[in-house]
Amino acid sequence: MKIEIKKATNHRCEYTITRDDKSVERITLDTKTYLVHDICHYAVEKNLKYSKGFWGMLSDGYSFSELFGKKNPNTTELRFIEQIVGPVQSVFLGNIPKQDFDLFVKHLDLTLTEDILHACLTEIETILKQWEQLSIGQRLTLEWRL
Repeated sequence: MKIEIKKATNHRCEYTITRDDKSVERITLDTKTYLVHDICHYAVEKNLKYSKGFWGMLSDGYSFSELFGKKNPNTTELRFIEQIVGPVQSVFLGNIPKQDFDLFVKHLDLTLTEDILHACLTEIETILKQWEQLSIGQRLTLEWRL
């Protein structure tokens, strides 16, 4: 799946996804609320090879509207990955120390090695640096492949 995120303004971004079946979906979102979180999802899901998260489900044909909100029918898979994405995002933003990350995910049936955490943080930083370099109207392009 091809993911394009257009910098519409300094406060709005437009996502366009093109699935492998050539179906296309678009949504406009508030950058401050969604961009960092969605990039964290991308890095975590990609590095964990987790196909049942936000980007994997979009790739499988779910719509943005089906995946938003706490009342969607897919909350089990999304809740699981959120329990990893949230702490990764908090480490990235400096809200929790990297060495305390394990405290926030130890209740999960998952081993997230320091190498994977480092890979996620590096990828998030790289993507967001690319985003910062974009002018209004330009696009960031990512590929979703597991």
